[in-house]
Amino acid sequence: MGARLKAGGLIPDAIVCSPALRARATARAIAGALGYPEDRIGVRDAIYERGRAGLMEVIQAFDAAWNRVILIGHNPDLTLLINRLAGEDLPHLPTCGLASIVFEVDDWSHVMDGAGRMTLFDYPKRHAREERRAE
Repeated sequence: MGARLKAGGLIPDAIVCSPALRARATARAIAGALGYPEDRIGVRDAIYERGRAGLMEVIQAFDAAWNRVILIGHNPDLTLLINRLAGEDLPHLPTCGLASIVFEVDDWSHVMDGAGRMTLFDYPKRHAREERRAE
């Protein structure tokens, strides 16, 4: 998915992830594909320990200089977060799936339920199905 982000010009100002080993491995893989320095990946315990409330706390504390952030965490919390922030009704964010949400706010502290608009939804298995159909 990192290569897809790069191809779309979606280079982040920051990558922030859960302290869980799998989340950190995912963050490193995406960072590598994007040419983002691994030593700049931020790890936030609240992503793993505090559910959607922790995710909101982390988002609202993002550096104001950041315009695009990749947040790597866990389900079902991420699915719930996407649905609440963007007014979506996703049943499940697939493994290594990504949802890009745009917020029309001046500061991350103003991000709240319904404040976003999902502009991209993608996941690896989607492309595997498309590739099988093309064969």
